[in-house]
Amino acid sequence: MFNIITPTYNRAHTLPRVYKSLIQQTTKTFEWIIVDDGSTDNTYQLISEWIKNTTEFKITYHKLNINKGKSNAVNVAIDLCKEKYTIIADSDDTFVPETISDLKDIWTNNTDNSIGAIWTLTKDESGQIIGDKFPEDYWKVDFKTRVLKHNIEGEKWHCWKTNVLKSNKMILSNECHIGESHTWNHINRSFDFLCINIAHRIYFHSNDGLIATKTSKERKAKVYYNSALIELENVSLNDIIKYKFYRFYAFQYIKSNLYLKRRTNRLSFVKKLTCFVIFMLNIPLKLVRT
Repeated sequence: MFNIITPTYNRAHTLPRVYKSLIQQTTKTFEWIIVDDGSTDNTYQLISEWIKNTTEFKITYHKLNINKGKSNAVNVAIDLCKEKYTIIADSDDTFVPETISDLKDIWTNNTDNSIGAIWTLTKDESGQIIGDKFPEDYWKVDFKTRVLKHNIEGEKWHCWKTNVLKSNKMILSNECHIGESHTWNHINRSFDFLCINIAHRIYFHSNDGLIATKTSKERKAKVYYNSALIELENVSLNDIIKYKFYRFYAFQYIKSNLYLKRRTNRLSFVKKLTCFVIFMLNIPLKLVRT
């Protein structure tokens, strides 16, 4: 019923957490698909032992020759998915034993074809919920309500209809990593999410994790620039001016240009001018807060 996909790169020291979580699931109607993004540690040897000794569920291992980043590895894994629903389980996290059982019940009882994913909460190692709870339980929400009106913040966990992911793969850039949230926003414009105030995922802080990794100003500028293009390119000027979410990316679009050379992929002149006005109006506020 479920695909659980794990992209990994040199995480043999954290992967046992994921494996232990799967072994402890009260319902094991899933296949675990691991895409190794060119690891040079003992990941292959570790997973080979698990494949040999695990009978409760199937483990599929696929190794890439060249490290191309998490998003590309996720896309490769999506192509390997055969089951109806898909979960992305990071290589350094864990989740509660009832996760698959809960999700199975929710999907079985759901008859709404407009829903593309189930979203649940995330807690940290001490058991504290990370970020905002949803304003209501079993909250069916579109992009405008979730992001533009409520701006729900903090780590969340997701279980997707596989066909939705296959049609809307992770957004890639040759310059930098593009955050998963931009792909989720893109999907949410076409499909509703069913958001439930139950914590499934447990997030572990990792010094070598993607979020914790330090980057240069130029690298950050590339991330913000490309992220701004994704979010602003197909929205109206009125929405850019009206909503805080878009004004944030308008500000970052202009700011990132200060660190980057002339770009060939740019917003239209009118949108760039709008972003510049938003940037100039917000500079005094930024200075006050710093």
